[in-house]
Amino acid sequence: MFRRIALSAVLCATTTTVALADTDIIVDDFESYTTSADVLAAWPVQVAATEPPRADNGTVLVPGDTAPFYGGTNLTNFAQFCGSVGSAAGIANCDLAGSSGVYGGGPETGAFNSGTVNERTFPTIAPSATQNVELSYDLGDDALSANMRMTIGLRGVSGATTENIIEMGLYNDVAANGFVYRAVLFPGPAGSNPNWVSFADTTNIDVPLLDTLNSQSEVGAGFHTYKAVISVDQIVFSLDLYGDGLTNTSNTPGVGTPGVDAMDTVAVTTSALGFTNLRFGLPSNLKSSGGDNIDAAFAGFDNISLRLVDIVAPTGDADFDGDGNVDGKDFLTWQRNSGLIGGATLADGDANNDQNVDGIDLGIWQGQYGNTSPLVSATAVPEPASAVLMLLTMAGLLGRNRR
Repeated sequence: MFRRIALSAVLCATTTTVALADTDIIVDDFESYTTSADVLAAWPVQVAATEPPRADNGTVLVPGDTAPFYGGTNLTNFAQFCGSVGSAAGIANCDLAGSSGVYGGGPETGAFNSGTVNERTFPTIAPSATQNVELSYDLGDDALSANMRMTIGLRGVSGATTENIIEMGLYNDVAANGFVYRAVLFPGPAGSNPNWVSFADTTNIDVPLLDTLNSQSEVGAGFHTYKAVISVDQIVFSLDLYGDGLTNTSNTPGVGTPGVDAMDTVAVTTSALGFTNLRFGLPSNLKSSGGDNIDAAFAGFDNISLRLVDIVAPTGDADFDGDGNVDGKDFLTWQRNSGLIGGATLADGDANNDQNVDGIDLGIWQGQYGNTSPLVSATAVPEPASAVLMLLTMAGLLGRNRR
């Protein structure tokens, strides 16, 4: 695993995507809703058969024209989990855990019951040789609670069987604190299935958070973008603090260099059950609490996106140091020489042999990241249309901000 770098926002570190061929499974920015009831109709609360009906779990719609929450970064509608700020009922909703009988999706039992969740189901999807599964969303953190447990979760559910669990968000416990992800109940390979990994983990994360921005209190209130790109043999997790498309150097949104704030790649394979269930709220069998602070039990959810994205093999060679691997060291080579026009070589970071080191070369590195050998000879130069497409794809990633 390579150390922290100002990683460009290549959130899909294994593919270059073609937007027009992608398939939306669930894409929700909450702008179509006018009331909290609308949100609950679209994202129903799941209740165990042994429990009485529960009308809602306090999840409310916060209009974009209200007084700013979460550091003033909400410019659009979002769903606020647990209820309205200042309401004791909100903390009660957040205190509901799996043991209460509230769960999401099918007659689940045992340790993988869930706390209160809002959930949608859909026909089975899975990564393939031609498509990745991509999940992203913005999480609004008030930075008030040291016991926050709020995530978005993707999983496969069939009857009493639950597999392929992915969760990203906030989780505070002895083993992991703050901004986290996990990937459990996957069939392999051996040694995979990381459970609650902190993006601040300087030992196990490819690109960890800066030491000065690795806790909720240091980062402060704001909306943060989480993303998981699921391919047939790995998942690339990333975290973009403040959702500003930058590797932030301070807790002021918009200050930093183009990139993301943390990234990690996990080797897993998805079982045949695939993914059937998307939820947001409390993670499995846990509760979230603000303690004595009535305003500290809440989290915002926005810009939820679950999509199938076509894979397009890049052309060129991003093994800039010639060691047979395309990895973080090659990115550092590109980063050092980015902007070099004319006379550039492969050793400088010129992946497509046009004698420049630019965004096209970064796109090729993005597509080949993790390969043990180049996909195509470095003499292969992409057609102009392909080059433009790669630039547009990267521009969309780098320029992604909350509206």
